[in-house]
Amino acid sequence: MSYMTSVQIKATDTDGLAKDFKEFAQAEYIAAGAKSASMRQVIMGGDSAGLVAVMTRWDTIDAAMRSHLVNSNPKIAESMANNGVQIIARSLIAVSSERGTPEGPYGSMLAMSGQVAPPSEQEEMADHSWSLMSGNGVNGIRQGMIVAGGDRTGLWTAGTYCESLDGLMENSVKMFSDPTMQANMAKYGNQLVSRVMFRTLVA
Repeated sequence: MSYMTSVQIKATDTDGLAKDFKEFAQAEYIAAGAKSASMRQVIMGGDSAGLVAVMTRWDTIDAAMRSHLVNSNPKIAESMANNGVQIIARSLIAVSSERGTPEGPYGSMLAMSGQVAPPSEQEEMADHSWSLMSGNGVNGIRQGMIVAGGDRTGLWTAGTYCESLDGLMENSVKMFSDPTMQANMAKYGNQLVSRVMFRTLVA
């Protein structure tokens, strides 16, 4: 199992922040042990619209807990000050499955409530979901559970990465209307809590 940290921030200069992240901050996370580091911005998402998310992936929770220390790097601290960065929230997600590749200029993030299925069933359900969501410009899905996220702790997440949000939504309608998918959701009491749509700033 691996873990994702998601740091939600406000920035007065998103373009400047993304430029600095690509030029040096991303490499600092990798040097600190992160397996990946990316930056995305919510475009459609209610009161989350405009927030920037820095997503990093780690092998252990202990490693993820040290991720915030990267911000103490003088160059990164200067970038945060220059670009008007304000940290809004920080969450930890346990990754349960991944299909395809988490890349593309756009994507969506779903949050759902529900019970925890056995690991073997989680894999079966992930395979079935991917069979319905893949193609039509959809590149990959990463699913997990928020293990530390304030009042959102315990929610399931599904990040879907794509070339086209129109294609993603067409596939999503097909997935949620699928009889097997509906039966699985009913079995574990899954309910959609929220959806945001984002653009990729730095992959």
